[in-house]
Amino acid sequence: MMGSDICGPGTKKVHVIFSYKGTNHLIKKEIRCKDDVFTHLYTLIVNPDNTYEVLIDNEKADGGELEADWDFLPPKKIKDPEAKKPEDWDDRPTIPDPEDTKPEDWEQPEHIPDPDATKPEDWDDEM
Repeated sequence: MMGSDICGPGTKKVHVIFSYKGTNHLIKKEIRCKDDVFTHLYTLIVNPDNTYEVLIDNEKADGGELEADWDFLPPKKIKDPEAKKPEDWDDRPTIPDPEDTKPEDWEQPEHIPDPDATKPEDWDDEM
């Protein structure tokens, strides 16, 4: 998919979207489109050497390499064969501290009184 996108004063760009393995991939570059009162011709040229060009009114607006400007492939990861957990590694999500104690002045009241609270005038104690 390719074409201009003009949405208000903030968005004025050319979308170039490739569908690869069932996923749409939007170009990473910002290509500005023309936003005047005239009609414009937008052209995408994809070359066999994995390069591309975006033309607006038959003038080159941008270009580059497909793999550099789209995220077609997942990022390359190199597994480190030397990486391993230490021998004393503990897989528990949390480890309780046996020496952890609450402070002596710790209080956990069921209700915390509000010193500024007052009963409303229409309060019914029997309800």
